[in-house]
Amino acid sequence: MIPQTPVRDWEAQVYDFLDAPVPDEARAAGERIVADVLAAAVAGSEAPDVRETSDGGFGGGPALVLGTNRRRNASQAALLNAAAAIAQEIEEGHNEGGHVGAALVTGALALAETHDSTVSGADFVDACVKAYEVSARLERAIFAMKARLNESVPWLIRDPHATWTVVGPALAGLLAVDAADDVLVDAFRAAANTAVVSMFDPYAEGAPARNFTAGHSAATGVNVALAAAAGVTGSAEALERVYDPLDEMLDGGFAESMVSLGERWYVTEVYVKTTPSCRYTHPPLDALRELDARPDADRVERVDVYTYGNAVDMARADPDTFTGGKFSIPYVLARELVSRDVTLDDFTPERLADPAVRDLAGRVSLHADADFEAAFPESWGARVELTLTDGATRTGERAYPYGDYRDPSPRPSSARSSPASSTTGSPTPTTTSSTQS
Repeated sequence: MIPQTPVRDWEAQVYDFLDAPVPDEARAAGERIVADVLAAAVAGSEAPDVRETSDGGFGGGPALVLGTNRRRNASQAALLNAAAAIAQEIEEGHNEGGHVGAALVTGALALAETHDSTVSGADFVDACVKAYEVSARLERAIFAMKARLNESVPWLIRDPHATWTVVGPALAGLLAVDAADDVLVDAFRAAANTAVVSMFDPYAEGAPARNFTAGHSAATGVNVALAAAAGVTGSAEALERVYDPLDEMLDGGFAESMVSLGERWYVTEVYVKTTPSCRYTHPPLDALRELDARPDADRVERVDVYTYGNAVDMARADPDTFTGGKFSIPYVLARELVSRDVTLDDFTPERLADPAVRDLAGRVSLHADADFEAAFPESWGARVELTLTDGATRTGERAYPYGDYRDPSPRPSSARSSPASSTTGSPTPTTTSSTQS
């Protein structure tokens, strides 16, 4: 008989936290996260791959496909809505937990719509907040394991948005419909032992299937919740076998993070995107925007970017797909220099093929920097050095991008519109800008 009693102190802390109230500040942050993800999903529903798939041979059901008038079963709606939420690269995220909200909110929404009773907006937000807090802590720990995995396989394993745990959609959906405690325990254990992840993340290639990995994660979370509600038992041993080693990798940091549940609220530390591209492109992009006197693109001979190791992989200079362009630091910086801004329209095939931008992107070099690496993932920083045709240099630096919870104000507008921003006040950002001749 598998015990329902917690097998580790941190598991008990999770259940105690799920039973506690959500304070007003955390609820307000949760409202912003839910709104951000739902808006991103509606926008992403127009992405061609998402639109074509939602028009495909799915049957009907009670759950809405966002941005359309179609309804599907809970698993299908979660698949489509989570894929849509990440398609435009505009949804929220957490520095230490990845893109937690996309699969969590869309999966929970599908489960709530499937339930017989009405779920209030307040109850839905509270459920998402609680699931976010647990999921972000799990993802932070699993990142340590992912680094170990990358040492063992001949390809790069990356988290393509909200996939390493399916706890978020499973817990949030069940909490929203006030599921019984034993169902929550079984769903949590099963979900914490399940990950949906591409063996290789084709972000540079930009294959449409890449975005659907998040959709599969949301759908799996929905199915885990439905299975638990039907009586499928989760594994207690899995929590020991999987998370004991992770706690050792983090020198006790995993269990310690669970102690902080209800004290430190990760939902108040999310970031929003001020540019529709991978957030790894944002530190160097915003460092470039820090320049007091930015030169014209035709005066730039070379661009050197110094940043943390994960971002150095985003080095493809000739992307030819919508998603591939969003994951190219050389393209994003070159486009900013040529056009004085980066908008969603800049990732169309025609814009990606711009000869002037491609030429400049080919002269962008990325370098791993020890200081930025040491600060990551708490801070995602970068320094950009421009070398001009006359030999002069320009340098800009950001400790973290605009939209970070430590600097949530909109970035300074340059020429065109920004797709997402927060109007909250902010402390003075940690930035530097210098000119040398």
